[in-house]
Amino acid sequence: MTVALLPRLKSIGVDTALERFHETGANTRSTLNILSDYSDVLSFAPSGGYKTGKAAVDLGQGLKQIAQSAGFPRRGNQSAKAGFDQEAAIYLAQAPALSSGEALRNDVWAFLATVIVPELVVWRFPGENRSRFAGGNRNTFQRLWMRGRGLDRGEDHADRWGLVRALPEDAMVQIFERPSIASSQRLSAAVAEGWMRASMTIETSTMEDIMRRAIKILRIRNEIIDLTYLDAEQLEKTVATIFDDAMNAKSAT
Repeated sequence: MTVALLPRLKSIGVDTALERFHETGANTRSTLNILSDYSDVLSFAPSGGYKTGKAAVDLGQGLKQIAQSAGFPRRGNQSAKAGFDQEAAIYLAQAPALSSGEALRNDVWAFLATVIVPELVVWRFPGENRSRFAGGNRNTFQRLWMRGRGLDRGEDHADRWGLVRALPEDAMVQIFERPSIASSQRLSAAVAEGWMRASMTIETSTMEDIMRRAIKILRIRNEIIDLTYLDAEQLEKTVATIFDDAMNAKSAT
């Protein structure tokens, strides 16, 4: 398979764009002017595939269509934006251009957020928070790709994207902003499945606290024994026990 090498934006390019946004507002034309003035902030992988800016533009178009269905460019409520996150996570997880190691590059996501669709970033997260433009697990779109890839139950599953659509934002953050969990697709998915099972037995209003307790317990146990080495059945039972312990601790308070 020929790999599409996507454009990469250096950290200084993100900073320069954010400075320009103070004057022009977040828009693609402004960042394209920056690339014209400071071409050294843009790069591609030197080898291993073919260089393409079109693939990044196509990704941006797909994201815009999803955002428009959620109400963009109107401000929109949190429910609409949560819906955008879910559908965008599914879209990005299946995007052919992101099926290679390019998707692991923070600077690829910085380019997508800062150059291709900066207006979506400020729509989803009003303001000009640098972490939402720069690459990393808080990048507006990189975080969604991580969710989609991490919680994909597989093409043969009857409810392939059920975890992506079910977990609320706080639960997603607890999983995907914890490198010790997010770095393992098996562990991420197991924790999400544990959340699903627990949410069916208790009130939704208490799940945020239980999830946080469960993550604390899990991280401690993961220090003692690497949970990613457990087989599927053992991992499921261990995570279920952790959620039971978290629920019991909540009941005792």
